[in-house]
Amino acid sequence: MLRTIMCAMLISSMLLGIQGASAAARQRKKTSSKSTKTRKTQRKPGKRQQKPTTSRGKGLVVTDITELRNIRLDSGIVYYQYRTNGVRPIIAHVIECDRTVAGNAVRLVKGEDHATGLERLKEMSQRFDNRSNHVLYGTVNGNFWKAVSNLMIGPCVIDGEVIQMSRYKKWSSAMFDVRNTMYIDTFELSGIVSFGQKRFPIESVNDRRGTGVVVYNMFGGNVVPFLSQKQIEKAFSEAVRDSSADVDDSTEVELTDDMLKAEIAAQQRERDIEFPMVKVRVRYLRTPSVNTTIACEVLSVDTGSVNMPLRGAIISIPKSLLGTSWPRVRDTIRLRYESNIMQQVKFMNAVSGTPRLVRNGIAQNESQQEGSTARRFVQYTLARTAIGVSADNKKVYLVSVPPDRPENGTQGATLQQMSELMSLVGCHNALNLDGGGSAGMTVQNDHVFYEGQDPLTRRIGLGIGIVKLAKILRTTGY
Repeated sequence: MLRTIMCAMLISSMLLGIQGASAAARQRKKTSSKSTKTRKTQRKPGKRQQKPTTSRGKGLVVTDITELRNIRLDSGIVYYQYRTNGVRPIIAHVIECDRTVAGNAVRLVKGEDHATGLERLKEMSQRFDNRSNHVLYGTVNGNFWKAVSNLMIGPCVIDGEVIQMSRYKKWSSAMFDVRNTMYIDTFELSGIVSFGQKRFPIESVNDRRGTGVVVYNMFGGNVVPFLSQKQIEKAFSEAVRDSSADVDDSTEVELTDDMLKAEIAAQQRERDIEFPMVKVRVRYLRTPSVNTTIACEVLSVDTGSVNMPLRGAIISIPKSLLGTSWPRVRDTIRLRYESNIMQQVKFMNAVSGTPRLVRNGIAQNESQQEGSTARRFVQYTLARTAIGVSADNKKVYLVSVPPDRPENGTQGATLQQMSELMSLVGCHNALNLDGGGSAGMTVQNDHVFYEGQDPLTRRIGLGIGIVKLAKILRTTGY
């Protein structure tokens, strides 16, 4: 996956890290079938396919792919491995999901279940598998994310809960409705909080950036302001080192470890701008989703540090906005998140990326249009990940390409090569996701880049999984 670092974001440039050293491959224990099926590029009359200019593999136009392996994971869910044409071919790992088969669905997994959490793809997949009744068959990395803050870049929604609203530049997003139909467009989200005659725009979600209204949900942590256990442990270690007592030392109160940790946490929260805000704890009265008004019951109103309610949220409002008219317990507050387009569609999940790779069957990356023009990102053969959908909107494709591997005579992909590859796989529309050192795919908890190996890959913020649902709701198809 491509890791976007903060300094690069400020100068509108991205740096991609190439995946770590390759592990030695071994024969899979799983039964697989090999074939020599080949798919050819469908060229439109009068149009010439553009040749990418790249520092590696220059001139390679991906015109056909050969199937090396296919494994049927479940009804309508198949894992494929392909090799492209070329002296130095590209290897592509593909999970194809027919979402019209009952129970087949796309699910998103957030690193550490927190807006700023990072986890390795395999750990993320195992955790989801262990805690969920759904059967997880495969996962790839999702959104780009910012270094230091670890926040997702672009819209991100999981099971109706908004994690990130703002669009970055003109980047595209893939959004899924209640039936798992996928739409790719330049989506942007906005939100409104209303009670009585008051209406406030939502400035951000799960992250305070200014002095406006912020909504924290289950991905904002178990307490607001949130302070991770890792931060407390680090501060605790430093405090123990700095305040070690000798035999001549004296103190009025002997601090226990728990008391010291609590004190550190309290001091750090007090310094946070979030601490003095009015925090309205609410319980959802209906399942959250985008383009739906969510009625909420007020559970409590307080300042300082408050606990996250079950099946609810915390609405943080500056005192200056409320004046003397504060919400009261049992009042109703309404939340509404809206997309800038397709407002008639109820969206449940969303991932963002850049650029669009295939538009209505045309395999041409749109990096220039979306403002993603860094030479390395566009032209170098790198590890890549993408998501796509078939022309009839029935099949979703997760695709991941390993990095250059000279010892095997294979290469990563440029953006244009990735566009051509996604088209050959079967995508009518497709979107590039995070890549480089973050690119990866697990199939049945095995990382396909390192068959049989378990390397320490980069921690990432979001995983996109293909699952078989444990329970199917006939009324929504979700």
